[in-house]
Amino acid sequence: MDRKQRLYNRNIYATLGESTPYKQAGFAFTATPFASFIVSILFLFTLAFLGLGESFTQSDVYKYAVFLLPQVSTAIVLGVCLFWTKKPVKELVKSQNCHFKYYIWAIVLQIGLFALSWLNGVFLSLLGEVGYESPEIQLPSLNGFGIVGVLFVIAVLPAVFEEILFRGVLFNGLKCFGRVGSVLLCGALFSLFHQNPAQTPYQFLCGVAYALVALKAGSVLPTIVAHFFNNALIIILTYALGTNWQPTGLVLAVVFILSFVCLIVAAVYLLKKEKTEKPMPKNKQNQKEFWRYAVIGIVFCVISWLSVFFTGL
Repeated sequence: MDRKQRLYNRNIYATLGESTPYKQAGFAFTATPFASFIVSILFLFTLAFLGLGESFTQSDVYKYAVFLLPQVSTAIVLGVCLFWTKKPVKELVKSQNCHFKYYIWAIVLQIGLFALSWLNGVFLSLLGEVGYESPEIQLPSLNGFGIVGVLFVIAVLPAVFEEILFRGVLFNGLKCFGRVGSVLLCGALFSLFHQNPAQTPYQFLCGVAYALVALKAGSVLPTIVAHFFNNALIIILTYALGTNWQPTGLVLAVVFILSFVCLIVAAVYLLKKEKTEKPMPKNKQNQKEFWRYAVIGIVFCVISWLSVFFTGL
């Protein structure tokens, strides 16, 4: 056995076996939350070792790290997936034939989703009936050039890494569930992955919408733009109007009507089946392969979701 063969037997291929889209999708969903957990534990141990106490947790450095570390973890898992399949990033992005119109439709659909953000309010009210209180998100300072840093760690990085992971790696492996099943499942896993009870309905809707756009466009680039637009708009409104600002009266009515019209128009267009679209038949064998690799990550995320929920009681 030569040196190259010995190295081959020791690397990731020997551990995970031959790559398939379904196995890769399941592995990515399991590995990413675990990687984030491990990186977070190492970060906390480092803080304890350096003797950095409670005062440090109020600093911008700590707040930036809280948002940055999950994206670093996602990037690591994406790197492993690329190494495993020996494919370039462009294979996951698939931008070659993406028409510019899908960027427009992605933004229009994202504006439309704001009309459904009230569902989070209803869901939070239901959670509040059992005593749940959503913890306040601690953003780094937005003063001066701080808004640039916050946009980078909360809008740019999640839009890039999460879309390549979910609408690239994961959605590609979910196509064995059929057209409707893959879109809905991608949304459900996207929501579960964030382990945030307060945002569960809205993140599910965003996940479904982004999967639908990626399916129609054949690329994750429009969903990256939409994801960035969603996160960036929230940050910019917070910067301009404060954390407690909410539209009321005429402003609320105009925003709701505009968003609702955008939602209906975008949904009608994107749900229309094109003659050139290829069928997506279901395959139970490939579904089993996905579940076999994803189940650990799903259980982990469910436990984390419940942990956050019970902590807020």
